[in-house]
Amino acid sequence: MNSAPAQRSASLARVLVALGVAAALAGCGSGGSASSPGSASSTTAGRAPASAGKISAEHAMTGSVPARIDRRPQGFISSEAVWPLVNAWRTADRHGFIEVDAGALSYDRSIGVFAIFRHDFTGVDQSADLVKVLGAGPLRITDAPQGDRVETAAQRDGRIDFTGARGVRGTLSLRDDSVSLQPLEQPPER
Repeated sequence: MNSAPAQRSASLARVLVALGVAAALAGCGSGGSASSPGSASSTTAGRAPASAGKISAEHAMTGSVPARIDRRPQGFISSEAVWPLVNAWRTADRHGFIEVDAGALSYDRSIGVFAIFRHDFTGVDQSADLVKVLGAGPLRITDAPQGDRVETAAQRDGRIDFTGARGVRGTLSLRDDSVSLQPLEQPPER
């Protein structure tokens, strides 16, 4: 068995994901000041200081991304793996970034899927996980932590409610990337 092509593909995928993270996070601090406590901050004409939202390999990010559901995401996983990409949820704090893409496997749209991408800024580590929901069809995130005060806790303990195109409903737990399904509703008997 020759694993060299598979290793090259995996390495290329990691590079592409890293480039995607850099591009997606380039504007993280563009919405306002992200200075540290006790430091002076100045903005000119509504622009953030030059240091806001910048990242580097050895330092934490200086800004944050409020948690939100994106109805038109670009996605971190190739459309050859996840298609259609229905929506996504993301957030970031000084130490890490997470995006959960919801959709279906491109080669079998009966299988709903979450593509969970994590980036640790301080440890310079990335991971991606595909969580499948058999028979659900394309998944849609319906509820998740939102706002600018949940970034850290949501990455660790967030719960994401979803529905599948075939009526399946459930919750994705970011604590362990597990899915719990709700019982399917039965039509009333006559």
